[in-house]
Amino acid sequence: MKKPLKEIISGSLLCCVTFFGFFATAVSAQTPGFSIVGEPSIEAISETNTLSSTSLESVIESPILYPAMESDVLQTSEPLPFYSEAAATGDISMEEFCESCGDEELQQVVVKKSIFGFLETIEVLPQDEVWLVSARDYLAGETDLSRLCVCRLEHNELVPSTLRNLVQAHSSSDDKSTVLYVHGNQTDMEFAIARGLQVYRNALATKAQLRAPVRYVIWAWKSEQERVRYFPDYLIKSKRSVTVGETFASTLNEFSDRNMVLFGYSLGAQVVLSALDSKILRHRAAEPPQYQLAFAAPAINGDYVASHGLSQMENLVAQTFVFVNRKDRATRAARAIVRCQAATRNATLVQLSQAGKLNLGSVTSTDVYEETGRLHSIERYTRSDTLQLKIASLVNEVAAQKGSIPLSSGPTLAAPTNATPLPAVVGE
Repeated sequence: MKKPLKEIISGSLLCCVTFFGFFATAVSAQTPGFSIVGEPSIEAISETNTLSSTSLESVIESPILYPAMESDVLQTSEPLPFYSEAAATGDISMEEFCESCGDEELQQVVVKKSIFGFLETIEVLPQDEVWLVSARDYLAGETDLSRLCVCRLEHNELVPSTLRNLVQAHSSSDDKSTVLYVHGNQTDMEFAIARGLQVYRNALATKAQLRAPVRYVIWAWKSEQERVRYFPDYLIKSKRSVTVGETFASTLNEFSDRNMVLFGYSLGAQVVLSALDSKILRHRAAEPPQYQLAFAAPAINGDYVASHGLSQMENLVAQTFVFVNRKDRATRAARAIVRCQAATRNATLVQLSQAGKLNLGSVTSTDVYEETGRLHSIERYTRSDTLQLKIASLVNEVAAQKGSIPLSSGPTLAAPTNATPLPAVVGE
């Protein structure tokens, strides 16, 4: 008996969807911006801190390796600073704000949205600047910056420039706050630019009416996939993120002050930490301004935690916002590796700060899972409204230190229903 045509079509469509799902799962673990949803083999930690081969799924679900995260810290007692009273009170829309920026035109950059070739257009607001600093030729922490590739976005294209031009722009008397973004693992040059611009759009352009103009800098390092298996590949880049921190410290040395925002995602957070703890980082007077830090899904190198007390870090940081996701499989696996390699239960930035191992100023950790879902994706993390507001407040802190804007008080953030307020972690 022949099947009805409707059943044949439905069955064919189901097969196509199933095949596409398996294909997307297979490539997502190797693609920047995708979640690690497959089951690549990984070396897991046992109770005796030995390494045994298991699937990533079993590692993540192990109650021994992953105790409950510390309660979220979301300070609600102080209002967030906003760029203008009109924006803070909601009297001006995003469209009206852009129209008030002047006659300059928006810049538009077409980037690849995914490995499937889908494209999207990122708009850069007239009052903002976008720069690219590529340190992809630096693999061993070299401090000679002559091989850095520096570009600036002009007329919808990245035009070659110099680090001196960037530093001079930062030191100028304009009203722009400098933001340096450092990407994470499995990111080649193309995706460094694409993901970096997505971060600009989500974390900065979305709340442009609430913040000062920015000089946004994408700081790229060599972190594309080099091994087939995820775990060995991660260890290579995790170790490199420590050494590349020396190059990032050399980059920071070129700037005249610390009045800027440093934003690290995943292993990019380790690059920033290594730079701040570097002996080559130029010592300046301890008075403000100090660095404003933001970390999304931070991943820390276990050997670095084990071999460095991190207590030698001088008071460089005013405050740090940490955005975590309790369902993020990649960061949970990274914490397991730290606990094995460093033989410590302190595997998060908050835990290390509380233990006196890090001096990151006032540290506030927020779980953004309810806003972002479980994917390990910077594009998802920066969609968080909480993250966007916090980043805007950091930008305005930099602008206030620069004297380009007076801070005004805006509405306070409401704490998530699943959050338990804890005292902020204040560095020594």
